[in-house]
Amino acid sequence: MDAQSHRFLNSFSPSGRERLVACMMREDFSEGDYLFREGDVADGIYLVLDGQVEIVRTAGNNEKILDCIEPGDYLGEVAVLDGFGRSTAARAREKLSVAKIPRAPLLEVLAAEPGALTLGLFHQVLGHLRKANDLVVREVVHKEKLSLVGEMASSLMHDLRNPVSAIRLAADLINLSHSDEKMVRSCERIRLQCDRIVDMAAELLEFSKGETRLELSPTTTTAFLQQCKTLDEGFGGRSTIKISFEADPAEIEIDSTRLLRVVQNLMTNAVEALKATPDARVDIRAWVKSSTFYLTVKDNGPGIPAAIKNRIFEPFVTHGKSDGTGLGMAIVRNIVAAHGGIITFESAPDKGTSFLITLPQRV
Repeated sequence: MDAQSHRFLNSFSPSGRERLVACMMREDFSEGDYLFREGDVADGIYLVLDGQVEIVRTAGNNEKILDCIEPGDYLGEVAVLDGFGRSTAARAREKLSVAKIPRAPLLEVLAAEPGALTLGLFHQVLGHLRKANDLVVREVVHKEKLSLVGEMASSLMHDLRNPVSAIRLAADLINLSHSDEKMVRSCERIRLQCDRIVDMAAELLEFSKGETRLELSPTTTTAFLQQCKTLDEGFGGRSTIKISFEADPAEIEIDSTRLLRVVQNLMTNAVEALKATPDARVDIRAWVKSSTFYLTVKDNGPGIPAAIKNRIFEPFVTHGKSDGTGLGMAIVRNIVAAHGGIITFESAPDKGTSFLITLPQRV
């Protein structure tokens, strides 16, 4: 986009537009670079030409992305007009180009322009403020929901331990008196599912507190996927969906319990989406390359709905599930982030979805 054709300039008089264009400074940013941070002096506004800008606010150790500014829009005008420091940070989501208009000449031009232009600008500012207000309200609602989730998880932890421990003990006793392979495998599945129930409640409790505690231990890609296969053998008996596991043998260090939860969540979502898909399949693959553990979960389903595609990792975002809580993918992201990794995805209508998890490993 050409800076001179940016919509911010449309309302200015020809002379005012000319003065603003003359003082513009084009700036380029790489992905992850900050345009400004919270508390910085408001030295100008930014017209987004190419790329996207994330509006970020931090509270303690937590970070929240409040908004995403697209090409053709602008940011930073509120702090410039009120003269206070930046109330949020702005960060390049991808390769970014902006045109910066310094504060002093902008205010000079505004002072010389007709009152109608100033009024129009304030209408736009109010629109941005209303949007920010909606985001704040949504965040407050999220916090209240998380508080309720924490109370529920705490109660579950208290109520589940005794019956789950009894079931696990019964499986151990059965295993002692029946040594045939089928019974041993069944008892092992019972134990794994019992542990999974308790771990899920614990994860909900941690998530409500904004923390994810890991217990890293050495294992192998093969052993990890075998655990996934053992946990999910039930899928094969309940549907016609073909689920495959493929591992390139390698040593890894992960929290197996937590990462199992990640794979389980992604698989469950895939299976739900594949119910009406002929020749449905889910492929899970794990490998290590250049001190990085890669894990993919791929399906050939209908793809992620457009309504949630850009918000899929946000809490309480769900689509088409009468019993969905909208927390599964948020927990997935937190577990991956706690490992120091990232999760990305590609999805297209009727072509399926592929999630890629990359976790750094010690050399």
